[in-house]
Amino acid sequence: MQPAVNSSFDVAIWFLDRARSENSYLQPRKLQFLLFFAQGHYAGAYQGRRLMPSVFVVDEAGPLDPNLYRAFEQGRPNVSEVSMDEEILVFLDAIWRRYRDDEPMKLDRLISRYGKNDVAIENRDGSEVGISSMMHMFARDDDKKNKQPKMLRTYTGKAVKAIPWRPPKSITTTSNE
Repeated sequence: MQPAVNSSFDVAIWFLDRARSENSYLQPRKLQFLLFFAQGHYAGAYQGRRLMPSVFVVDEAGPLDPNLYRAFEQGRPNVSEVSMDEEILVFLDAIWRRYRDDEPMKLDRLISRYGKNDVAIENRDGSEVGISSMMHMFARDDDKKNKQPKMLRTYTGKAVKAIPWRPPKSITTTSNE
């Protein structure tokens, strides 16, 4: 299945530009955490589809895409930028807003908790975290258990029926000119 974005550089540069627009510095390791979370949440939300063509390994400092890590070692590489679809930009913005204020150590603890059954995350020996593992780590609880959502009930115990929202009928006014 084709990734949603053709290059991982586009996503990494988007995060760097977003940090710069907010006058903050994005540490190299935190960038790697954000990329991992973006890939994982996207796989969880879209049944294992990759956001970007990245492979993540986990070492003692946490997950990283070794190719991107090396490419960004000396700073932002000089690569052309490609615009991404609006849907992807909204998704990346949600990842940014969710994790931007967290320190890398907190993000590492979150990944350890999410991946408590993943061998690569537990061993931290440079092994790859597969996309299927990421999908299971970040899928919503309802998706993981493959069950129907809970039935909402009123205070009397009656089931709440979903009624589709419809806009109100437009009120036409006449002007007396």
